[in-house]
Amino acid sequence: MGLRETKKAKTRKLISDIARDLFIEKGYDAVTIVEIAEKAEVAVTTLFNYFPTKESLIFDLEDEIDADILKAIRERKKDQTILDALYRYFFSSKLFNPPNKKTFSGFGKLIRSSPELTSYLRGLWARYENSLAKEIQNDSGVNKMEAECIAKLVLEGVSFACNSPSPKDVLNLTFKILKNGWNK
Repeated sequence: MGLRETKKAKTRKLISDIARDLFIEKGYDAVTIVEIAEKAEVAVTTLFNYFPTKESLIFDLEDEIDADILKAIRERKKDQTILDALYRYFFSSKLFNPPNKKTFSGFGKLIRSSPELTSYLRGLWARYENSLAKEIQNDSGVNKMEAECIAKLVLEGVSFACNSPSPKDVLNLTFKILKNGWNK
């Protein structure tokens, strides 16, 4: 990455981190775009060059996560199943190993407290489901409906695990059921 790209990435992260911290501290609705731009020492137009909407400020890793999910499938070991590759990715991801647990907890509470952010997140997961379904179908040769079903079950399970009191335990259970079925 060149100097210009590095500077842009740092500015983007700075804006997003400031927005996240302000949203957690004051509440999503109480924080304005102008306030975020001033604190980040950028113009409002610059902020919108990095983030097209107020909601997108909080989800600065959305494209990276989408790419990483697909990369987990594409770069898996030859003898590894798609489900095993996805499990390994999610289990080791920031979703289940946040660098700062307090901030991550505040982030989760923030999302749950705001209908706008909850809706935005659902839209992101739907986009991830579509990308994942296409990748599963291309890689495995299953039909479109089966690929969509697996993608939805995986990502709904991950979402459920993220919001549970024991995230890694629920993630383990989710993938166990997906791999082995549920015959009760």
